[in-house]
Amino acid sequence: MKLLLIILLDFVTGTLCLSFGIRLLSTGLENINKNRMKNVIRRFTSNVFTAFITGTILTALVQSSTAITIMTVGLVNSGLMQLTQAVGIIYGANIGTTVTAQLMSFRLTDYAYLILAAGIIINLISRRHSVKGLAKAITGFGLMFLGLKILNSGVPLIRENETIYNLFLSYGKNQYAGLFIGIIITMLVQNSSATVGLTIILFNAGLISFEAALGLTMGDNIGTCISAQIASIGTNLSARRTAWSHTLYNIIGAAAAMIMLKPFANLVIAVTSMLGQDKTRLIANAHTIFNVLSAIIFLPLTKFYVKFIETVIHD
Repeated sequence: MKLLLIILLDFVTGTLCLSFGIRLLSTGLENINKNRMKNVIRRFTSNVFTAFITGTILTALVQSSTAITIMTVGLVNSGLMQLTQAVGIIYGANIGTTVTAQLMSFRLTDYAYLILAAGIIINLISRRHSVKGLAKAITGFGLMFLGLKILNSGVPLIRENETIYNLFLSYGKNQYAGLFIGIIITMLVQNSSATVGLTIILFNAGLISFEAALGLTMGDNIGTCISAQIASIGTNLSARRTAWSHTLYNIIGAAAAMIMLKPFANLVIAVTSMLGQDKTRLIANAHTIFNVLSAIIFLPLTKFYVKFIETVIHD
């Protein structure tokens, strides 16, 4: 019973640190660039391709697809952007947010306390708003790796507990269970990167199969849409269509990946091997490849996708 409580405490503490750290990281970066971001979105989204590039770069800079998507919903609601442009930004935002997963796949957990201390010290001694934003981002970065460190420390304890370990062995190979769990967890924490980080830990520890990990990753892409849906409540029809374009885009992409899971898994393994990386990078690469492929497929079909959204989502 004592071991079970320790495992539970490690899981909750690690997940909270990871989730809050990512949120702090994105908030800090967003505070530095917020006004510029709105200007950039308005100026460089004249067509779907430039909107796509803008969405990718901005999300990579602020590390929050949720922030960019919600901002896009707001701009559409105020009439400053059309649905076609918004869809382009959404394609790019999904790619930009994968940078966090790539960072988490590196073995930087040993530097968690150092990064965390640096962020706190800079925040205490600085008076400038921009520097404080950077300090907040560094603190979030440290908290993110501290969360991963705590979650990693709980893995040996899971192996010691026969009940929990058998539970992972029983359900840790089912991609559909992974998909469902990924959706629910991401909806609860409203942070897709946190779910991907958790998936990386479980897969690298051998507690879940690669197929189940891919299911979790697909679920995470669907679950993150809840934030845009919440943001669209009470907005006009165009803004609601923007939120739904984000949701249906991820659902269609995830469904296609689940149907073709074996070829997709083989592609991820082949690309990872080609890059000379080991299996610890598989989940981060899967997250990136999935979102890049989705954008490549949808970009030429944007006109038809927008018509589909306008047909399906109406007053």
